[in-house]
Amino acid sequence: MAPFTVDYRANFSDTDAAGIVHFSTVFFWVEATEEALFRQLKLPFLRTEGTKLMGFPRVRVECDFLFPIYREDIVIVSLTPIEIGDKKLVWGFEAAVGERAVAKGALTTVYAWREAQGPMSAALVPLEIKTALQKHFGV
Repeated sequence: MAPFTVDYRANFSDTDAAGIVHFSTVFFWVEATEEALFRQLKLPFLRTEGTKLMGFPRVRVECDFLFPIYREDIVIVSLTPIEIGDKKLVWGFEAAVGERAVAKGALTTVYAWREAQGPMSAALVPLEIKTALQKHFGV
């Protein structure tokens, strides 16, 4: 199964006082890669119906940071599904500079909805999303 990848350039604003990309930037890139995948597949990343909002809030993220990333590095972020479930998506991700993996982890999202500012409630992943992801990744 081929991962979905997007390239990012590490900018000055991504770095900390030591000149190394701040760890939170990797999570930003992973989330941006996920949104780019949905955009490419023409799937709704967030959906609204009146005051009802539906989407994939993050419920768990883990990451091993293997090597530092520096300003001007080109970082390739790869996203591969670990699980395309009935109510959740689990993404495996890797960030690499050239051939060297610099971070690896997993992101778990749950499909959920809320009415106005009310509490979130889990729901089934819409069939159009589940089917499109399965087809794209060949699972």
